[in-house]
Amino acid sequence: AVGLELGLIRPDGRLTRPDRPLELEPPVTLTQNDIRQLQLAKAAIAAGIKIVREQYRIGAGDGLPFYLAGAFGNYVNRASAQRIGLFDPTEQKIWAVGNTALLGAKIALFADLDGDGDFSDIRNRVEHVSLAADPSFQEAFVREMAFPG
Repeated sequence: AVGLELGLIRPDGRLTRPDRPLELEPPVTLTQNDIRQLQLAKAAIAAGIKIVREQYRIGAGDGLPFYLAGAFGNYVNRASAQRIGLFDPTEQKIWAVGNTALLGAKIALFADLDGDGDFSDIRNRVEHVSLAADPSFQEAFVREMAFPG
């Protein structure tokens, strides 16, 4: 995000000085390949968010909370994530929620009220969204590769 702000990285992800990596704090540098890997990860996540929102007709500005789970959610700089286009810039309620996998497992165990172990009450409320099977995923992924200008 800082590289974009300082004009060291272009919106297409290219270094403005391709002949040398960005030196952060010696010996740590950012190479063109590092930035490309970030773009690939960012594009996959952002495209997934957009497809799920479209499928359920949820707009970024609808005021619904956006939860970030795990260590990623706890440590990501939200302003930087918005700057690179990971989250919509109009997203207001972004909350870190910690280890939701552990909490989900606890809820599932206690939600099996009839004790039959099939968790049908939970399975009936959960819907799997296959991004790989969505015909618009590849197009959304390519669109999300660029950083906002």
